[in-house]
Amino acid sequence: MPRKAKEYPEEGEFVVATVKNIHPYGAFLKLDEYPGKEGFMHISEVAPTWVKNIRDYLKEGQKIVAKVIRVDPSKGHIDLSLKRVNQQQRKAKLQ
Repeated sequence: MPRKAKEYPEEGEFVVATVKNIHPYGAFLKLDEYPGKEGFMHISEVAPTWVKNIRDYLKEGQKIVAKVIRVDPSKGHIDLSLKRVNQQQRKAKLQ
């Protein structure tokens, strides 16, 4: 039985997201499992090392597994991280 869809993901949750648009300071992603919801990934959360060009890591239309690090429903903000997701977590989420 499908669980009731939540409006917002929880902090610490892993989500499948599609990269919508990329800016020099971060990227906006569409949350595939939360229709109509978007998250933001700051450039500092893209990789564990210093990122010179975010486009070396993300491309528009790319699907990724991201970790939710902050949720502010009052503002509609969802902050995401790519660097905090390891290979096992990514695999488990995609299965």
